[in-house]
Amino acid sequence: MLTKFMKKIISLPVLAHIALAVITMSWFQWAKGKLDASYAASLHPVDYLTGQTRFSGEMIKGYYATMSDAGTLKVYVTTQLIDFGFILGFLGIGLFVCTLIARLNRLGSFGRNIGVLAGLAFVLGGLSDMIENVWSFVMLANPSTFADWLAIPYSTFAVLKFALITLGLGLSLASLLMAAVGRTLKKPNIG
Repeated sequence: MLTKFMKKIISLPVLAHIALAVITMSWFQWAKGKLDASYAASLHPVDYLTGQTRFSGEMIKGYYATMSDAGTLKVYVTTQLIDFGFILGFLGIGLFVCTLIARLNRLGSFGRNIGVLAGLAFVLGGLSDMIENVWSFVMLANPSTFADWLAIPYSTFAVLKFALITLGLGLSLASLLMAAVGRTLKKPNIG
């Protein structure tokens, strides 16, 4: 169903598709700036990747305690809310940027299908990020006493998010490369 929707996006008028991709990237950069600033202000003791992939309730409670002692745990909660805006950027990249890259390839080509798969990876990565964020609110409801096992699904969705976004980036690059090869070989772009 999602790939059908993405194929409809590919059939948009080219200028509208480009405009949506530009708006998406602008939103993504703006949201990333807000997210990074809020994360820094929260004084979270480690970077995103390290903090989200620990699989340890004890370690995450330690991070929460550090922010609580600094009086910035509420800022971190706000950061988690801001992250939903950032996630919208990932969803937009999957829907509009990756499909624009896919569109550079011929209709029905492997390169086009790879571009659509890249978009799908970004969308699924964004959905994993949403689940991870919602899970973090469960832990933040009792930051010093949540059950340690809650860190396992939290970190699992974080790892899944990072893996899917990395896959999406790799597939986007492959789709771009295939489009370049196709154009070099003068294969017509019929889509």
